[in-house]
Amino acid sequence: MAALIVALPAAAQAAETPIPASPATWVTDTAGVLDPATRSALNAKLSAYERSSGHQVIVWIGTTTGDAPLEDWTIRAFTAWKVGRKHLDDGLALFIFMQDRKVRIEVGYGLEGKVTDAKASRIARNEVAARLKRGDPNGAVTAGVDGLLAAIGGTDNAATDQNGQTGALQWTDALPLLLFFLVFAIFFGMLLSARRAMHGMYTIGRGGGMPFGGFWSSGSSGGFSGGGFGGGFSGGGGMGGGGGASAGW
Repeated sequence: MAALIVALPAAAQAAETPIPASPATWVTDTAGVLDPATRSALNAKLSAYERSSGHQVIVWIGTTTGDAPLEDWTIRAFTAWKVGRKHLDDGLALFIFMQDRKVRIEVGYGLEGKVTDAKASRIARNEVAARLKRGDPNGAVTAGVDGLLAAIGGTDNAATDQNGQTGALQWTDALPLLLFFLVFAIFFGMLLSARRAMHGMYTIGRGGGMPFGGFWSSGSSGGFSGGGFGGGFSGGGGMGGGGGASAGW
């Protein structure tokens, strides 16, 4: 009984092993095992892949998960970092822990049909762990990324989610917006016609300026800042739990 009382706090502490802040780049190497050229090339490759396909694929290299079990740590990190697009859950992460000598691939639900557990296991064992065992971390991560991208395949930005909907904007989604602008155009045209008919009896705005000028001027001059690709990696709201595989060396 006393042993159980002691074990429970230890288990709770392991489950609460802190997860680092969301990475700012597609490849994060806190263990310092990648050379700068490899890290830069992989970041560029995964950034370009996200732009072309919409899928978020990241690499995170650390030393240890501490007392937390490998899969517990990686799924919590994957979820906390929101890898993949919201509702599509099409993210994928390659985790490597140098001190623990462990590899883990986490797959979002939206990609589990393409990156099956069997494929993930083969890549983790044959492409990543085998090269790490030979002392080649640069080759291991490069081969792992290439294998995962090949398994996902395609450059479909309109990836289908679990409800059969697509990530691209559908015409039915845009219909309310189109109706709004149609009504606005009709209303604005009526105002202009009334203005001409009254020969200046009524003015629209101070000094005859166009109405709703503030509405238009408050538009997109500041640019979109909702997690684009120019400033580095930013989680898209996805979730994990679609499977994966682990390996050691």
